[in-house]
Amino acid sequence: MPMRSLAPWSGRRLPTSDIFNQFEEFINEFDRSFSPGFAARSEFEYTPALDLEENDNAYMIYADLPGMKKSDIKLDFNNNVLTISGERLRETKGEGKFTERVYGKFQRNLSLPSQVNADKIQAHFEDGVLEITVPKAEGARSHSIKIM
Repeated sequence: MPMRSLAPWSGRRLPTSDIFNQFEEFINEFDRSFSPGFAARSEFEYTPALDLEENDNAYMIYADLPGMKKSDIKLDFNNNVLTISGERLRETKGEGKFTERVYGKFQRNLSLPSQVNADKIQAHFEDGVLEITVPKAEGARSHSIKIM
């Protein structure tokens, strides 16, 4: 009589993981298709993950760009749109049989509110994470109002 495993799913992916992968691919495709910087799929091959935070004084943007150098990344600000673009090149060390890492050109366009201090935008890149600080203009900062 053949031996049966007590864990029937061991060594196999759960069917739901495919649903999550398909959903993630759908979201990424939606983002590429309807973002202000829409480009043909053949031109931009992937979309780096971003986090956006806000406090009273600034917007902070964090972009995951693993394996890249500062010289591979370009930042532009024009008409209140911050554009992060670049290219992640594949460094082959031998004959490749399988790859999951993403390479190629990318571009992300972020429409920012009109009241930002564009002259004081700062960017810092360390350990594969690009941190961008976009200060709010003086009039756009929140403040408390004393009730009389």
